[in-house]
Amino acid sequence: MDRFRTQKIIRQTIDNWPVARSGLSPRVVHCLEEADVKNIGQLRRWDDQQLLNLANFGATSLENVRWFFNWTRRLEAGHGQVTNFRALLREFLNTQEVFVIEQRYGLTDPLFRPQMKRPTLQEIARMRVRVTRERVRQIEESAIATLRSRLARAVAETQEVYWANQILSGGCVVTSAELGGWTDDPNLGGYQPWGSLLLVSETLERIAFRHDYFSVLPAPVLNQVEKQILQLLHASREPVPFEKILASVSDELSFLNGQRPRLVTVLLDHHPEISGTVERRYFLPMVGTPLVIADILRSRQEPVHFHELTRLYNERMQPHSRRGTGYILRVLNLMPEAQRVTPAVYQLKD
Repeated sequence: MDRFRTQKIIRQTIDNWPVARSGLSPRVVHCLEEADVKNIGQLRRWDDQQLLNLANFGATSLENVRWFFNWTRRLEAGHGQVTNFRALLREFLNTQEVFVIEQRYGLTDPLFRPQMKRPTLQEIARMRVRVTRERVRQIEESAIATLRSRLARAVAETQEVYWANQILSGGCVVTSAELGGWTDDPNLGGYQPWGSLLLVSETLERIAFRHDYFSVLPAPVLNQVEKQILQLLHASREPVPFEKILASVSDELSFLNGQRPRLVTVLLDHHPEISGTVERRYFLPMVGTPLVIADILRSRQEPVHFHELTRLYNERMQPHSRRGTGYILRVLNLMPEAQRVTPAVYQLKD
């Protein structure tokens, strides 16, 4: 894949932006829609006095329009960027919105990871005086809508492209664990990278989050690759070697050249429906787990306590595929070839 690049925005493009999604304040949008102003090109033809003559359009609304056109002029000149991600939020969101977004995405919490449960609306409401859960929901909704506006996306593009190229250089994907090395990047402005990329993935377009990793590949490509892998594993009656899986999706990922092994490894090691052994053989748990357990029982040639069986099973598995004793016990009780010798000890039937 080629590196991502920012695109200079011409005035004609900006003039075609719909007022409702442009990035102007809700009050300004309402006033302009009442005056039948549908896009930024039409707004550009109105002078200050004409705007102030609109019902409910005051000095604050006029200041918002001036702020908007100041940014569009910078974009047209190729200077429409902010210094870091924190500065971006503070430029486009008010104090309440910044606080709610920081809490919801764990931007200031060094322990937060995308797979963790986010602070609830109710929990955030308790942090503020006389703020209800519903009000927090409204604030979050307003903030996300603002960050998805045409102006915010255009200004955020430099930041987005920077992160997309960082991910691209690492094989088109970066895992949550690997983001630990990004915490001191000045482009974050002191925010932590996990929540920052999660917010980027939900408001912009180049980066997607799935299964505890971020990717710059289009979602249809990832979906097709995952579908083919799952079909291959479902059709197999035994764990499939990594090399065979890699070969099965080479056509779909031909544009990646030397990055294919890295991408496929991340897809396999983070997919919730796929298990992998330390020898990099992969399977669907409903198919492969009984096979691995049977192989362990066969190799021991003696009855095995299910706690010991769990330990031996996990020794063979990659960290993300390790299981607890309850899971192993459920599988044992469903295996027709497994025989319970005592309430906790199993062996293969003769």
